[in-house]
Amino acid sequence: MGDVDAFVALMRHELKTPMNAILGYSQLLLEEADQWSLSAAGRTHLAIVADSGKQLLRIFGEILDPAGLTDGIEEYAYRLRYTTRPQISKVRGCIQTLLKEHGNAPIGDDLRRIRAAAVRLSEIIDHVEQTFRVCVATTGDAPQLVPPCAEEIEASGNVASGGGSILVIDDEEANRALIARRLIRQGYSVLFAETGEAGLAIAQREPVDVILLDVLLPLMSGYDVLAKLKSRETLRDIPVLVLTAVDGTESVTRCLGLGADDYLAKPFDPAVLGARVRACLAKKRVRDFELAYLRGVARVTAAAVAVESGNFAPETLDDVAQLPDALGNLARLFKRMAVEVAARQRRLEEQVQRLTIAIDEKRTAAEVNEITDSDYFRDLQARARHFAARRADRSGDSH
Repeated sequence: MGDVDAFVALMRHELKTPMNAILGYSQLLLEEADQWSLSAAGRTHLAIVADSGKQLLRIFGEILDPAGLTDGIEEYAYRLRYTTRPQISKVRGCIQTLLKEHGNAPIGDDLRRIRAAAVRLSEIIDHVEQTFRVCVATTGDAPQLVPPCAEEIEASGNVASGGGSILVIDDEEANRALIARRLIRQGYSVLFAETGEAGLAIAQREPVDVILLDVLLPLMSGYDVLAKLKSRETLRDIPVLVLTAVDGTESVTRCLGLGADDYLAKPFDPAVLGARVRACLAKKRVRDFELAYLRGVARVTAAAVAVESGNFAPETLDDVAQLPDALGNLARLFKRMAVEVAARQRRLEEQVQRLTIAIDEKRTAAEVNEITDSDYFRDLQARARHFAARRADRSGDSH
């Protein structure tokens, strides 16, 4: 990669984190203006911040177009400083004015996030040329500019809500907080992880419906996290939406090839993020339904085998029979028929048993009749009567 290409790649990535905070929080606070009781002047200041953020994005897109980069890096670094400084100054000025009035209110935390992002943006633009030159000269690699530390999200990082569980894996506190606010407003519960290892552990032990995954993470990259998610049977069906500042085609292709369901670059449009999350959640629910349906089919199939072997227990189909779909109807019909077949079988067995007893009785009577009707039996009867008569005569003589 040439110096110009490396410069563009570096800037496109490093500028997106502070830009995401400036745009995201200003737009969010405008939407929540009534909640914070902002005055008309306060809303105007936030609108200026949001508009300046859009203008900065436009400037970055125009200047950092690889196809149009023909001059040296010094020239483009100068152009960045010259064209972006007025917009950054607007952001910092408006936010400072808002902080004077709302610095001690809950909204003050978000305003300070925007201010920190604007300061960081200025630092990157003012010093990127020098930093880039030093890193390339000493290591041959583009530098990794590390943003300043921010306050961590309080408590356990799990905010309860009710429309599905979303796991956000991102090492930037500002990004996590902004995404969480968006998702919570849409009725989701949100889980947080700062590293890939922590995200995998949470996904393994918690019921997660969708994962929002950053690519550039400490220790384990988002690519490695994605590969591990898709290699584990218990996790591979969780939809993954890659949400990152890396917007190159190579990264998009790599993530989709590893099994990601979608890819969204920062700064993101809140409406687009919401739509992508809903699409991923719908996919997860369809897959869950398919798996539950297959398990229900397996239960009915096992019940059929049990009927043939005479071991069917009706309660094994109770859960499936409660389903309101065709499988539920089949389970209810099968259960009813199996119970009727079992009852008919018992009745048949009882009838056979009674018939067997009757046959045995008739057979015994026939055998008795066969014996008593024989000449031998009649001769024995005659002899028995003869002996009985002689015994009677002797008894009379003795008296």
